[in-house]
Amino acid sequence: MIAGKYFITPHAVRQFIKRTAWNMTYEEALAAIIKGLGNDIKSIKENHTGATIIRVKGKWNFRAVVRDNVVVTILKSGKGK
Repeated sequence: MIAGKYFITPHAVRQFIKRTAWNMTYEEALAAIIKGLGNDIKSIKENHTGATIIRVKGKWNFRAVVRDNVVVTILKSGKGK
């Protein structure tokens, strides 16, 4: 069983696969997101819409858009690795 602090929507997992990890299965991508949000957080900031942007820097670099402890989507890190 995979568990974490945030609920991760299926849309967020699909966006992670599409934008970051093209060869991962859905379950592998979900696990990578949970691990990143648990261990590799670089910064947490609120944006103008009231959503929280969590920047993850580790094995996988990405930004998670969070509202009410729900990861609604995943964005590319915005910085080169």
